[in-house]
Amino acid sequence: MDRKGVTGLILVVALFGAWNFFYIRKSQEAAVAKRQYEETVAAEEAAKPKPEVVPADAASAPAVAGAPSVTPPPALETAIAEKLETVSSGSVDYAFTSLGGGIKRATLLEHFAVNEKKVVLNQYGTIAIGDVSEIAGEGLGKPFVSKVDAAAGTVQFDRTDERQIQLTKKFTLPKFENLKGKDRLREEYWLTLDVSFTNRAAQPVEIPRYFVHTGSTAPIHQRDLPTYTGFGYFKETSMKLVPASWFKGGGFLFMKSSPRAAYPEKPEVLSDVKWAGVTNQYFATLCTPVVDEKAMSDEQVKQRGIAVWARPFLVSDEAWLAAGHPAEDHGERDGVDGAIGMAGFKLPPGETATRTFKIYGGPREQRRLAELGNYEAEIMDFGMFGIVSRTLLASMNYLKGAIGSYAIAIILLTLVIKTAMWPLQNKATASMKRMQALQPEMTKMRDKYKDDPQAMNVETMKLYKQHGVNPFGGCLPMLVQIPIFFGFYNMLGKAVELRNSKFLWVNDLSQPDTIFHLLGYPVNVLPLCMAVTMLWSMALQPKSGDQMQQRIMMFVPLIFISFCYNFASALALYWTVQNIFSIVQLYVTRNKTVLAPEIVPAQKPKR
Repeated sequence: MDRKGVTGLILVVALFGAWNFFYIRKSQEAAVAKRQYEETVAAEEAAKPKPEVVPADAASAPAVAGAPSVTPPPALETAIAEKLETVSSGSVDYAFTSLGGGIKRATLLEHFAVNEKKVVLNQYGTIAIGDVSEIAGEGLGKPFVSKVDAAAGTVQFDRTDERQIQLTKKFTLPKFENLKGKDRLREEYWLTLDVSFTNRAAQPVEIPRYFVHTGSTAPIHQRDLPTYTGFGYFKETSMKLVPASWFKGGGFLFMKSSPRAAYPEKPEVLSDVKWAGVTNQYFATLCTPVVDEKAMSDEQVKQRGIAVWARPFLVSDEAWLAAGHPAEDHGERDGVDGAIGMAGFKLPPGETATRTFKIYGGPREQRRLAELGNYEAEIMDFGMFGIVSRTLLASMNYLKGAIGSYAIAIILLTLVIKTAMWPLQNKATASMKRMQALQPEMTKMRDKYKDDPQAMNVETMKLYKQHGVNPFGGCLPMLVQIPIFFGFYNMLGKAVELRNSKFLWVNDLSQPDTIFHLLGYPVNVLPLCMAVTMLWSMALQPKSGDQMQQRIMMFVPLIFISFCYNFASALALYWTVQNIFSIVQLYVTRNKTVLAPEIVPAQKPKR
């Protein structure tokens, strides 16, 4: 690769690394500004007088001719205490709340966060999962009458409003005790929500568009980037992810934008929203309307989502530390609430309309989400190198299943990739040596045509052709490794399987391998090993006569440190292993004789 090509490649990688550093800093500044703004707004709202709202007495509802004989729920008092009921599926403890009639918290029994505490979904949010309202984010937390049948795994909530519309929500927990394999993968974190509207009035009632809320999400660790926390939905054939950083606004130069209070910024009517949910780096809560895909009628099409909604919030230090995080984890963390909007309909007197939803609340595990059958796996958001990421993830899981260690699986996977690339790397090394042998001729040519760059380029290409040298031969391994690197980057940053996986001094392969702090800065060993081995590998490679290009290449280790230093230590492990493999390969082949460039005779034109 010539100087321009190398410089361009380094510039692209450097800009991406600089963006990572700049983004973290700006995110922190924006979070502080947003907190101050929200505190001001909260103070203004608190100063306003609050009207007293008294829920309607369902027992006073008039009888409807022809309506089914169903005893309405008892009257709801003006001030009612929250009633919590905890029901376990075996893998999740669901804490159901009577205020909002939904899931207040979901504790994942097989996943651990900090200080050996279990992962809790909707931990910092104020909206129950499954709360229903006509305006997203408003009119929430209303009191319901609850009925729990722990043996059957059902929790039912009832409430009748002033229109005499009885809203019934029935949660059914999975029963997977006898399920194995893919069936268990599909059912373990999946529960059913039936939302029923019953008209107890004497006349038809128009049920307007309503929103089913997905609860909230927030980071698991202090250093999780806002790009990993956000709201996502799948519409028609593609997935849209709105990261927490989107709400902050910001940007560069003329592309700057102000902070945003909600998504979308303006009301928008959509169609065929298959699911919507909130996610952080490793866990997600998704709400999927259930329809019959095989025999979908026009009416069923309308039962898909027609709107989405999300808004940001900040997790305070008090709430963060109360959840068990270490005292030194200060700063603001971004959370996101979400909801999916459903189409309204007209409900005749005495009739009931039911809409069914599947709610997934669990790990962002590719193989598990793929079994749900409604594109839920797209929440992984692997990007343009998704096929590479998914292949690497499946390979890593297969190797781990065979040997029992994710770290060893990553090492073996790296060795397999590098071994497959051995012939290509040998050809590249030979090409670089041949290029090195041409440097004296190249130097003479530069002196001869120093005032005529165009002629210099023409003669250079003639020289390459005359000696049968491919100027891009040494770049092929690097070009091949770019999609592999970014595939690993995306995969290792989102693979929940790596959480709490240990290796030597590394306590968690999904986090940086910090061993101590120096002057307040973390000291991470694996990224430093990666940089040292990269410099060693570069020192062994044949050198071109272009001193500027050599100086540019010296910045490559610094650029890759910017990628890896505060990222999952598994990425630094992969790159360090592949560097060591390259060093061994260069030592093996460094003394191999490469024939001097030979002049390739020009072929005579055919008559």
